[in-house]
Amino acid sequence: MDHEAVAAFVFLCEDPKPQVLAAIRRPESNDRHPGVVSVPTIRIPRELALQLACVDPMGIPELAGGAGSGLRRAFGVSRATTTVEGLLVETVLSKKLRMGDALEAGLVTGECYVDGVLRGDVEDPTGRDGSIEPTLMVGLVARVLSGADAFPAGTASYSALSWVDPYEFVMAWRTRDGQRLFPDASPLEVCIRGLCVQAAVRVLDRQDADVAHGLSA
Repeated sequence: MDHEAVAAFVFLCEDPKPQVLAAIRRPESNDRHPGVVSVPTIRIPRELALQLACVDPMGIPELAGGAGSGLRRAFGVSRATTTVEGLLVETVLSKKLRMGDALEAGLVTGECYVDGVLRGDVEDPTGRDGSIEPTLMVGLVARVLSGADAFPAGTASYSALSWVDPYEFVMAWRTRDGQRLFPDASPLEVCIRGLCVQAAVRVLDRQDADVAHGLSA
């Protein structure tokens, strides 16, 4: 069975402290997963997903990560769109986060890289038709080096966007408590689930493991 392919973007910043970008999918704009806590996502060609993940289509274990190339690419700078990673990050910034002008003005810059792929059957109990989609989810880390303060608080795609503490993000996922990240959201409308958040949690867990390894080395 063919899989839908989706890129999930884990936007990170370090100034003034480590943070990750979280969002709530606006119900009016999202037929699937309305009101769900998410990271920014965009659908991409399946062939591109496999290329980015550097894996054979038959070699992706269920809910397991492929490595990806790990090559660091730039975004927000001249010729950034000549790489697939840079093009995808600038596309989601422009289309989903309303930041095309900030990119053109050079106000938002950073580096990005592929951080693996997940495969799973994505349920959608609150969506328009509730269908299940076999999905390949490619995780891209986008480390914002300048311009984190230019990110909007909401867009046509996301009713809320917020830089949050990575620990709180992981704990919100593990406790299935979306209000932990968005306390003003209605508990009857907001929830946290799905492959995109799982992809982000894997990135954050891996970073913690790398830090711990560095301290013990």
